[in-house]
Amino acid sequence: MRVVLGRYRLERRLGAGGFGVVWLGWDQKLEREVAVKAIPLERGGGERVEREARAAARLNHPGIVSIYELASDQHEIYLVSELVRGRTLAELTQAGAVSDRDVARIGVELCDALEHAHARGVIHRDVKPQNVMVVADPAAGAGFAKLADFGVAHVASGDPLTRTGDVIGTLAYMAPEQAEGRPVTAASDVYSLALTLYEAWTGSNPVRAGGLAAT
Repeated sequence: MRVVLGRYRLERRLGAGGFGVVWLGWDQKLEREVAVKAIPLERGGGERVEREARAAARLNHPGIVSIYELASDQHEIYLVSELVRGRTLAELTQAGAVSDRDVARIGVELCDALEHAHARGVIHRDVKPQNVMVVADPAAGAGFAKLADFGVAHVASGDPLTRTGDVIGTLAYMAPEQAEGRPVTAASDVYSLALTLYEAWTGSNPVRAGGLAAT
């Protein structure tokens, strides 16, 4: 098995996306499981990963996936984070495996997590079912649901990677001002969360059902 950054053993591939691969890793120094996102340097995306690390580094909340380390070698940049054992809210909704009670509990936890982020100047900008992790243990306390992927987050007073007029996020869950390329606020995240929870409750997204122009 490959070891990166001198301490993280990559044990199993968990998933892949446009920016790279996520691995189940083992931290040989602290003897704990972690998630390791690896992005080839030639593919780009380094700015997005650094943004995610900077945004998440401001936050310390059981409802937000913790970031442990950002580093690189000659070939890849690595984002090491808390490993969440569970499934995304999107997967649970599609499988019909989430109850009304679960959705209410998830909503309360995510509202608290977003309040924590917004109070520290971080706007997620991509709240959606695919970015909500629900832990496998139903008896879990705080942290039953965790918000992940701050890769397109806006950090107040930070150097923006986008300009006014750029549309960043996932259209089916965007607030109208975000879809129009206008500045986002905490209310934009709340709008996205409302659509996320509505879809979990009903199984359908009203924006997608009405066509993208409905945004």
